[in-house]
Amino acid sequence: MSNPLYRKIYFFTRCLLAICVSLFLCGPVSAADDHRITDIRFWQSPEEAQIVLDLSWTPKVSAVGTLDDGTLYFDIEGGSFRPGRQNYALNNAFISTLTVQERASGFVRIFFRVPAGIQFRTFLLPQTPPSKPDRIVIFLSEPAAASTQRREEEVAEISRLKSQNVKIVVIDPGHGGEDPGASHNGIIEKDYVLSMGKLIKAYFDRDPAYRAVLTRSGDYIIPLQRRSQIAEQAGADAFVSVHANYNSRHSVRGIEIYYESPKGAVGEAERKLVDAENQQDIIGGVSAVPHSDQAKKELVEKQASVMFRSRQLADKVETHLSRAIPGLPSRGVKRAGFRVLHSVAMPSALVEVGYMSNTTDAWYLKDVNGRQRIAQAIYQGIKDFLEGNIQQGYDTGYLQYSREVEEAKRVRLEHIRQAKERRARLMRGSKLIKAAKGDTISGIAHRYKVTTADLCEINDFGKRKKFKGGESIRIPGHD
Repeated sequence: MSNPLYRKIYFFTRCLLAICVSLFLCGPVSAADDHRITDIRFWQSPEEAQIVLDLSWTPKVSAVGTLDDGTLYFDIEGGSFRPGRQNYALNNAFISTLTVQERASGFVRIFFRVPAGIQFRTFLLPQTPPSKPDRIVIFLSEPAAASTQRREEEVAEISRLKSQNVKIVVIDPGHGGEDPGASHNGIIEKDYVLSMGKLIKAYFDRDPAYRAVLTRSGDYIIPLQRRSQIAEQAGADAFVSVHANYNSRHSVRGIEIYYESPKGAVGEAERKLVDAENQQDIIGGVSAVPHSDQAKKELVEKQASVMFRSRQLADKVETHLSRAIPGLPSRGVKRAGFRVLHSVAMPSALVEVGYMSNTTDAWYLKDVNGRQRIAQAIYQGIKDFLEGNIQQGYDTGYLQYSREVEEAKRVRLEHIRQAKERRARLMRGSKLIKAAKGDTISGIAHRYKVTTADLCEINDFGKRKKFKGGESIRIPGHD
């Protein structure tokens, strides 16, 4: 767009390099104290930024304090960084400086300064084996006023494009930032799919009938749910997420195209319905949201309609990709519950452009001509879908699965209701007794003329329950 949804990202390579160099030049750490900051990384998107401190231990982190000059700080107890004080002049829209200082008393203090209006929070992410250590994250986001203004400009631009019948396509390069994806045969997924996304966008940029938007234009992470939200807010006519595949069986190869599975769609429909119903109190009035049964029916039908078109999108992309490179086979169109495909607003597909774990596929993926052919095939598949005769209908598999889920839920709720009624009946007129040594479930049931099933249910006993002398037992009532 003339005022892009996502502005150009400026990465601070020299600052990051300085961080890495300083870490490598740190003095030796004593064997007795291996609690240290092992890496510091910075990620930035148009809306937010993150500073990530990798740690070799699980620390105790203090609350954020403020110095007289407005500098923010927090302490990491029981760790080391390096003697002295290290300053990183990041000087970007989210943070001006970051300072790390090891204190003599056995803790590290982190100082940072943010421009006016920038919102921030800090939190600790626990270790996620095998590759993610404990991390402290400083999360920074743009001022609310800037976010509102940018969104208003985006809405105006989308309206202008729609009035001119311009089709909006959102390309989603998978992974990014903290999430590198897979890597093999010289391919790092997050970098590869970003370059592929830019290639696909370049094809659309030559066509005035289209406007292509990337969910990310740099090396930063975007939550999966946020990716489809970006497309929805952009008024996308089609959404395609691009990935490169990996399999421990290196003989597996070929492209794969996915669209939403019934199971994943049912879960998303439930979530959206709950979100809608939760808005009732906020917007004031129980009539603001339709009756849940009717709302659910409409949502399911809308989802089924979108999935019907998503299949057509996936088919078109697969048709062109399967022909793009004769030596790169197609494994067909499949269904999966990928979170990034959860949308009731537009047709969505996920493309795995080949297996980097396979030597032959990797060669095609890295070949300049191969990359151009793949990008052009994805572009042509999306274009053919949007310009073709898009069939209207419903995904019958999803509708059937949705009915089965609802019936299973109804049966489960009925069982719960009956169990509550039965327990209430058993509780009426019930009494407590004390078990004697040697008592058994069947013996007590016979003595008080109740069934063993009722006795077990009211007491939550197993059938092989063994009693201790003096143990309290509730005897069901008779009504």
